[in-house]
Amino acid sequence: MTQGNRFYAQDISDPMVSKTLGSNSARLLKALAEENRTVFSVADAQEILGSSYDAALQTLSRLTRAGWLVRLTAGNYATVPLSSGDEATPEVNRYVIARDLMGETPYYISHESAMDVHNMLTRPVTRVIVTTPRRLAGREILGVPYDFIYAPPSALWGSEPVWVTPYEQVTVSDLERTILDGLSRPDLCAGVSQVATGLWVRQDDFDWDKMARHAHKLGRGAVAQRLGYLLELFEMGTPSLIDDLQEMVTASYAQLDSLLPNDGPYLARWRLRLNLEPETLQAVVRT
Repeated sequence: MTQGNRFYAQDISDPMVSKTLGSNSARLLKALAEENRTVFSVADAQEILGSSYDAALQTLSRLTRAGWLVRLTAGNYATVPLSSGDEATPEVNRYVIARDLMGETPYYISHESAMDVHNMLTRPVTRVIVTTPRRLAGREILGVPYDFIYAPPSALWGSEPVWVTPYEQVTVSDLERTILDGLSRPDLCAGVSQVATGLWVRQDDFDWDKMARHAHKLGRGAVAQRLGYLLELFEMGTPSLIDDLQEMVTASYAQLDSLLPNDGPYLARWRLRLNLEPETLQAVVRT
């Protein structure tokens, strides 16, 4: 939590502030601030206050009307630090919101959102993408679009906890899975050129043996074909990884970038239709 929020914790300890808020409200805000918790549920408030669900909900409603909280979704709230002034804007990390929306449901931050967390991109992202076995409709929270990609529980592998604030961790696809997911769904990463940028930016940090294991586990020929081509184009990877990917090449051709028109020359080695010129890719990753 920010230094401003520590100031916030001190202010609600002031007897005059507590009197204005009411003892329950002040106790709740103080406990949340001391625990560096910016997003919480009605159940969390119940636990802190030791009250019934209805009593906790009434306290939260009063604090929301007074501008101390913002309701994110049904049952989830965010604290608003005093530094927000009249804007009532909570200082909440969007990936933390996604984590708390999922509750006990398995998930991982994926695709271009994972690329953002892993510092793979040279452009800002405007949405949060979550892969989960829970079927959820997309929504907007505090001006940020949240998209939920369905996957069966058996597909939720290759993830790791990552610190997204000094106090909060979320589950994110690891570097290798992030690349494979991006090559599987270029539409969720603004195209193959952006995945190629991620490869280029973090090229010294990949575990190529893990990449091979992940590619085999994913088992998608088009992904192996795209990855093999990019690795050879940028002179990355290892000979054993290239050999492994070659074994996964299918008889049918795939487009290099499924977002682009289906034209361009065919490359037999990787069974790809190169609808994105190598010179363009080289220029994009070095920009």
